[in-house]
Amino acid sequence: MDKELLKVYNFEKKVRCGANSDGGYVIADLDGGYDCYISAGISCEESFSRDFINKYNMNENNSFAFDATINEYPSHYTNKISFIKKNINNFNDDNNTNLSFLTESYNNIFLKIDIEGGEYKWLLDINENQLNKFKQIVIEFHGVNDDSWGCNYSDKIKCLEKISKTHYIVHAHGNNNGPPIINNVPCVIELTYVNKNYFNSTPDFNEEPLPIFNLDFPNRFNSNDINLNFYPFVISKS
Repeated sequence: MDKELLKVYNFEKKVRCGANSDGGYVIADLDGGYDCYISAGISCEESFSRDFINKYNMNENNSFAFDATINEYPSHYTNKISFIKKNINNFNDDNNTNLSFLTESYNNIFLKIDIEGGEYKWLLDINENQLNKFKQIVIEFHGVNDDSWGCNYSDKIKCLEKISKTHYIVHAHGNNNGPPIINNVPCVIELTYVNKNYFNSTPDFNEEPLPIFNLDFPNRFNSNDINLNFYPFVISKS
């Protein structure tokens, strides 16, 4: 793994949306709003969408949830979202979408994506112009250290390289439900990306210890959170 691709950059104003366990994520609280919210991968947990939609005043006309593995959206979390029974993929048909119909219509999108390895097919297919439509992305990468989760390691590197051209990582959190850390990189990792267009200049590297107390929480509550207080997630002060 080229750890340069996992460097975390400083962003002071962060908030948590969602549960204090699996399903919640830390994001950058950016100025301005979003014209579209996408939740990709739902299963039965949508506390993040509930909190995000309420915080940023989104509604069912500009918020979309995708998951072909469930029959109904868990509407006890929120009814301010439009459910589309499709999986995220690198093509479009009755059961899959590459989200192009949204990237063609919106310009300041927030994407929350946790699709069990499917993130790689989608990222390999998307182009830079489409990626630039996403103002912020929180994404769970699976099996980043090997050929698991239906994607070979070299293609996973291509995905990280592609997104690093348009976005900075501003937060990282290791998922303690996943396999152990390999070479100081969690095998399943949650990364928060902010579009480079948001910044006037390249931000400094992150010096804040990770995980952040009372902001990050273990995915599996009965196990310790993963310590990321080392390069490339935290750059020690010289």
